[in-house]
Amino acid sequence: MNHYVVLDIETTGTHPIRNEIIEIGAVYVENGKPIKKFNQLVRPNEEISEYITSITGIDYEMVKDAPSIEEVMPKFIEFCGDAPLIGHNIILFDYRMLKAKAVKLGYDFERKGLDTLVISRKMLQDLPSRKLGALCEHYAIDLEHAHRAYDDAYATYELFVHLKNTFEHVDPKLFEPQPMIWELPKWEPITDKQKSYLSSLCRNHQLETPSNIDGFSKSEASRMIDKIISQYGKIVR
Repeated sequence: MNHYVVLDIETTGTHPIRNEIIEIGAVYVENGKPIKKFNQLVRPNEEISEYITSITGIDYEMVKDAPSIEEVMPKFIEFCGDAPLIGHNIILFDYRMLKAKAVKLGYDFERKGLDTLVISRKMLQDLPSRKLGALCEHYAIDLEHAHRAYDDAYATYELFVHLKNTFEHVDPKLFEPQPMIWELPKWEPITDKQKSYLSSLCRNHQLETPSNIDGFSKSEASRMIDKIISQYGKIVR
């Protein structure tokens, strides 16, 4: 590869459709050297939980004036161009989240990529952990601000260089970008009737209405309604 993009994202949760991206960080590498970076907070349509803030350090105050994903995604796609994508756990997490947002906005996001987690699990089986932080410690890579997108992306770039230099001759195919295959699950948005009933149900039982209710699917709304009714009963008039 003479050019590639190493990326990382921070999100409000792990669900690629229901949860949202709050930060994208990436470094564009050409002929082995970083030549440009992408570092952008993103304003979500749902609250950022205390748990996510405790991990990332990102709270709603930091993103309230940031551009939306509708503004950020086209710029990020342009930044990537046709370059293969690299990330740590990119296949199961980052790519799915990015593709879900891109497709929703009408963009094609079929990409080739490499996953440093996959490479590490195969080539560094003796290490007790293949988490990014543990691998950075193993290779003495500076990761001062873990769980911030650009810092994680740059650390992943440095990790990839170490892995490539050490193991590419052992298993060259492991370092050839492959299509990242993931199809969005069939998804139908919550209906107005479900939204109204779920909100009424929460009020009736003095429960907090989910802040991201607009992002629920029909099936998710049905499951939550059934769960509340089984635990608290139907609406008492």
